[in-house]
Amino acid sequence: MIAEPSGLPAERVAVAVRDEWGVEVSSAEHLAVGAGAWHWRIGDDVGPAWFATVDAVRTADERSRLLAAYEAAAELGSQLAFVVPPVRTRDARVAVDIAPGLLLSLAPYLEGKAGSGPLADDADRGRVAGLLGDLHRHPRPRHLPVWRPRIGWHPHAGREELERCLAGQGWTGGPWSGPAERLLDDARAVLTRAIRRFLLLGAAVVGSVDRWVVTHGEPHTGNLISTPDGPRLVDWGTVCLAPRERDLREALGRAEGDDPWFAYVEAGGRPAPLSPDTLELFALEWHLSEIAEYAVRFSRAHEDTADDRRCFADLEAEVAALVAGWS
Repeated sequence: MIAEPSGLPAERVAVAVRDEWGVEVSSAEHLAVGAGAWHWRIGDDVGPAWFATVDAVRTADERSRLLAAYEAAAELGSQLAFVVPPVRTRDARVAVDIAPGLLLSLAPYLEGKAGSGPLADDADRGRVAGLLGDLHRHPRPRHLPVWRPRIGWHPHAGREELERCLAGQGWTGGPWSGPAERLLDDARAVLTRAIRRFLLLGAAVVGSVDRWVVTHGEPHTGNLISTPDGPRLVDWGTVCLAPRERDLREALGRAEGDDPWFAYVEAGGRPAPLSPDTLELFALEWHLSEIAEYAVRFSRAHEDTADDRRCFADLEAEVAALVAGWS
């Protein structure tokens, strides 16, 4: 998030990192990055810096699922060099409750550069495909969550909430309520068709669970860090057992030649063709889940912060992408 969370100053994060992980904290700087969590760079008097993340978990089920994902990532990180999992606390936990509904985790701070935007070309796609081939051939970790076809990244912003927003009129939550409501109203027919299409595709794919693999979920350029020791994949809160198309939509679904496929297969990925329907399913999951998140945000009380303005721009982009692909 761009803005530091209200009621959670950097000093409080620093104290938790010092107490729970035993880090000799020298500084704590909020980082205006990411869209779904808050992040800080934690300086260490006696070693490299750390990357602290606070996730909002609104239900016990959401908390359990995130902890399971972090446990799975920790297991993967012990065997795959490109996985950057949470670091365990002094008493072996992968995350701690820093406040009600807020879960704090810690990972190494990588002195490297993250990407932005889509993968540029087949050379970039090949680098990502090689990592994914290695991940997809890996045995399932013990705590790995299982993907299910559902709209929404969080329980408070799912299919029912999106449909309720589409049915509602006269949003009055804040300055972006009117523009957001008009945006969804103009795309109402496309959104309705897309939701139905998602449900049909999701029902068809759940019968192939025996072919599912360990997936990261969001292997986009923002989660890929170039370091002197090679590429590293971060942000493992979405790891789960799922169809491989969940990860491969951009790396292979948009490949212009055979090189990304060769990199994927050489690293251990299956050479079988991707399913167009399953690729479409995950494209719809992304667009509809993002739209649901922002629709709920702007239909309720909000302000005109930098995060609100960024979220409205993202909502415009996601609605435009859905209209372009599913009109």
